[in-house]
Amino acid sequence: MNSIPSMDRHIQQTNDRLLCIKQFEQHLQNPANFQTAATELLDWCGDPRAFQRPFEQSLMGCLTVVSRVAAQQGFDLDLGYRLLAVCAANRDKFTPKSAGEKRFSHCDVSSHSSLLQTLCL
Repeated sequence: MNSIPSMDRHIQQTNDRLLCIKQFEQHLQNPANFQTAATELLDWCGDPRAFQRPFEQSLMGCLTVVSRVAAQQGFDLDLGYRLLAVCAANRDKFTPKSAGEKRFSHCDVSSHSSLLQTLCL
């Protein structure tokens, strides 16, 4: 009987994480919230569980936002770069479809663009 509450707890934690990631995607679009949201997401991506399939679509949505906005005024290019690099380094944990998509090519800044494109293509 102990496995049922444990499984319920696991399902609830997964659902909570999914909701949190979806909120990150919204916060990443706002320069006032970008630093906090990207830092939390970067910390979360330090855990291999971040790359599990239930989180993939939401994580890819966040990375798409980061790739579009990080180079814009008011955002943090270096933080965006670090987040994209961590996820690119873990590309093998994504489904083949996500791993093969050019999610990060929008971030075209001279100091990082060629490296980002090399890491993420």
